[in-house]
Amino acid sequence: MKFKNIQKANTVLFAIFMLSIGACKKDDFLSVPPKGVLTDASTFSSQTNADLFVNDIYNSLPDYNNGNQVDRILDAWTDNSNSGATNHEGQAVIRSNALSANNATNGVGGFFGWSSLYSNVRKCNVFLKNAALNSSAYDAAWYAQRVAEVKFLRAFFYMLLFKNYGGVPLITQPLSNTDGSDIFTERATTDATLAFIEADCDAAANTLPLTQTSANLGRATKGAALALKGDIELFAASPLVNTANDQGRWAKAAATYQSIIALNTYSLFTTSSSTPILSTTGSGTNSTAYRDQFLAANNWNKETIFARAYALPNKGHKREGYMGPVIVRGGAQTWGGASPTQGLIDDYQMDNGKPITDPTSGYDPAHPYLHRESRFEQSIVYDGSYWQGEVFKSRIGGTNQIDLGSTSDISNTGYCIRKTLDESILGQTSLGTAPGTSNYQFYRYAEVLLSYAEAQNEATGPDASVFDAVNKVRARVLLPAVPPGTSQADMHTIIRRERRLEFAFEDKRWYDMRRWDITVKGPAVINSPEYGMKITPDAAGNLTYERVVVFQNRFSEHMNWLPIPQGIINQNPKLKQNPGY
Repeated sequence: MKFKNIQKANTVLFAIFMLSIGACKKDDFLSVPPKGVLTDASTFSSQTNADLFVNDIYNSLPDYNNGNQVDRILDAWTDNSNSGATNHEGQAVIRSNALSANNATNGVGGFFGWSSLYSNVRKCNVFLKNAALNSSAYDAAWYAQRVAEVKFLRAFFYMLLFKNYGGVPLITQPLSNTDGSDIFTERATTDATLAFIEADCDAAANTLPLTQTSANLGRATKGAALALKGDIELFAASPLVNTANDQGRWAKAAATYQSIIALNTYSLFTTSSSTPILSTTGSGTNSTAYRDQFLAANNWNKETIFARAYALPNKGHKREGYMGPVIVRGGAQTWGGASPTQGLIDDYQMDNGKPITDPTSGYDPAHPYLHRESRFEQSIVYDGSYWQGEVFKSRIGGTNQIDLGSTSDISNTGYCIRKTLDESILGQTSLGTAPGTSNYQFYRYAEVLLSYAEAQNEATGPDASVFDAVNKVRARVLLPAVPPGTSQADMHTIIRRERRLEFAFEDKRWYDMRRWDITVKGPAVINSPEYGMKITPDAAGNLTYERVVVFQNRFSEHMNWLPIPQGIINQNPKLKQNPGY
């Protein structure tokens, strides 16, 4: 049974599994008092049934392509994308300084939910305990690998808790008492939580294979476990957590990322489509490898380290219907769930590698999209570019005229996203049938390179390995190499810009801006106005470009950590709320 089809498991076996998981949820330690013990031994009495249990844990991974909240993309919580509508959580709660313990967010798609994440942790603990009791019934190699996978998955769920809440209760057993006393677990420190996740990652990496093939595509690998470990180590090395700027933390993260590079298993995807990205502005690029890696035809390419997969007929995703231009071919095609900000647009460099603020860059405010770097073309739909064979017009009077009043689903910044969307899928079709099968990338090799470069630069300065890692990412998008002799401070700035642009709309910016502690500190990124581009044509068709404020962000520093829901605090007297709530 192919992993990407695990959701289509045999219904009889799945029913057996559901009996057991139902018993699990009765004593969910952060939802309701425990009322029972997992006793359905049939779930773990056979390897086939136990495998279904593991498959369900994989199915609990964040499904950001099918998020069921109003925010369709986590970048809407940041300075990368304005919300699609004023009631969207990114604007109404996060960037309006309105987050509290009483309206604690579950996040885009519900995947930051305290209770749901601990429910997933509990599934992992249930498997580890019960599979160990029945291990003699399993093939030894299967058992060893599934234990490693589940430890990786437990680490993944704890990673989401750690990076959003800080130190959290560390639970390693499925709690099952009847009076509720042993579920009152206090929060571990951030250091203890970090060490716990690292240990699970190490245990997984020591057993998991370098690659998965055929029916096991999508299961965790050694590289995935190390990428997860590097992710949390980089977060812990950054200013939000590492307030003393302990260089050893940066060095540890760099070493973990270097170990992934040393596997010689991954490389940047470099195969471009034969179809260029066109624009009426005179811009455009034939280099499309950066965009193409996210298309279904290129699932499981050499850049992919860990991803969530989809399968037809009924397990696809609706990303194309959630995002992209709204009015296409005379009708509304999408819900317009992403509006790239002018701040993001301004960060895209010129094709000579210079920022637009450099007076020698060649940037022309009267033709702002001309000669921009290829990631801009491959990521953004802008006025004068093509989408599904039509010219996208966000100018005044255009078919997708900028919606400055947020009265419709049309972008209120004048931009839409191209990256991660399959232009061959009509949005309206996606809304109805969920035809998308492109993977959702959790970790890819470009992140390893830029994360290594960041950690190594902070630990020791820009040695040759830092230049090499950054330049590989830049070369793929036809940018020139970083000049030799670039200082540590300048490399610091370059790497942060590269991360913003390379990972735009991949749900990374929320974590980067928080761990860098720049949400409200200079340069504050979400305590300042959000801009769009108003384009006005004259009678002769000449265009005037005007940056306009579309929203005034407000954010408090304590919101760098999410609040534990007040209901959870009320249930557990040992839990301490994050400061400021």
